[in-house]
Amino acid sequence: MSVKIAWAKQLYNAYNSVKSGDSVYDSSGNLLGKADGCYARPTDKTPGSVCLVRKGKFIWVSGNVEKRENDWKIQENTSVKR
Repeated sequence: MSVKIAWAKQLYNAYNSVKSGDSVYDSSGNLLGKADGCYARPTDKTPGSVCLVRKGKFIWVSGNVEKRENDWKIQENTSVKR
């Protein structure tokens, strides 16, 4: 009998975890952008946001991200506003 081990995803709040210069990808592996160091603080209605920049455009990400080797991947419940 073989033993199977299930590893749960380690999820982090983007506002607390994504640092300036970090790359963030969507669930399909496409680059959303790099964090520019601008953040919107959490409130009673939002978990905080991180501003990403790609090709001169700003994208705000709010919610959970998963740490990968050298970057971050957003999760299904993560809000992305372009």
